[in-house]
Amino acid sequence: MSQNKVDRRKYEKKHRAELMRKEKAKKAAAITLVVVVICGILAGTVGYQIYRVMPKYVKADKLESVVEKTWSDSGYEGILPATATDAEEDTSDEDTLKSE
Repeated sequence: MSQNKVDRRKYEKKHRAELMRKEKAKKAAAITLVVVVICGILAGTVGYQIYRVMPKYVKADKLESVVEKTWSDSGYEGILPATATDAEEDTSDEDTLKSE
């Protein structure tokens, strides 16, 4: 063996613990970086899919018609047929509070 090889092997043997620690740190940093990049790609893809599926905003004058259409399309009108006028006509809670 040449003297350079002998010196390098002696150095590696003497500093083996330090070199192994550095290699482990590099490996852990590389794995962490890969995981962060993969999570970022997945989060971006899922976030875009959620954004695409979300309903767009409706102007205030059309909101009531959109809510009523969605309510009737979902089949809830048979379950809970209350309307805004029903709430205005119901004064039983007020009468109960006044009598107490």
